[in-house]
Amino acid sequence: MRALFDSQALLSRADANTPGYRVFANTRALYSVRLWGSLDQLWADRFSLGLSALGLSILNGFARQDGAGRWGAEFLISPSGEGPDPATVDYLALTHREVTDRHGEALLLDDYTLDGSPEHGPVMYLAVRGPDRVGFLGSLVRALASHYLVPREMTISTCNGVAFDRFLLQTSGGRVPTEETRRALALTLDGTLRRRGQGSLAVAAPA
Repeated sequence: MRALFDSQALLSRADANTPGYRVFANTRALYSVRLWGSLDQLWADRFSLGLSALGLSILNGFARQDGAGRWGAEFLISPSGEGPDPATVDYLALTHREVTDRHGEALLLDDYTLDGSPEHGPVMYLAVRGPDRVGFLGSLVRALASHYLVPREMTISTCNGVAFDRFLLQTSGGRVPTEETRRALALTLDGTLRRRGQGSLAVAAPA
């Protein structure tokens, strides 16, 4: 992927304040999609569900929001069934098109870790692992929003049917989450565990 972990390259564009996207065909089965600009708090929810509705799967991806509220993101996607040519999809439209069919599946996790991230400043670090399914990312984003938490950075990966996602979180007002908020989120995540008593994913905060 051309610039998976360099979203600042997207935000250096002269038109970075205006939302936009580009698609790159890596192979017939792998496409890189770049997004940039000001996007609302639930754009990732709509984007992931919109892709699924079109028969497209996110294999991995990275997104970061800068201090001005602009996003830079890149995702590696692959067709998973019959659907449109990935090169012809309006990916920006997916970020604000509400999807009503959410398949009715509850979020399930195998484990998670939730902690501060002093290397990245006033944010809270969250890593989750669970069985991948349609709407996995969207369910997570909405669970975070219920605690007034907003991802400022996301790293998404899927391998052999297992999703492993990492987030740097702030409050919707741009503040570091309180200990009370952390505990409340932990209770929510505990309720999604397939095996109770987990919740200690042994991974380090991203460098």
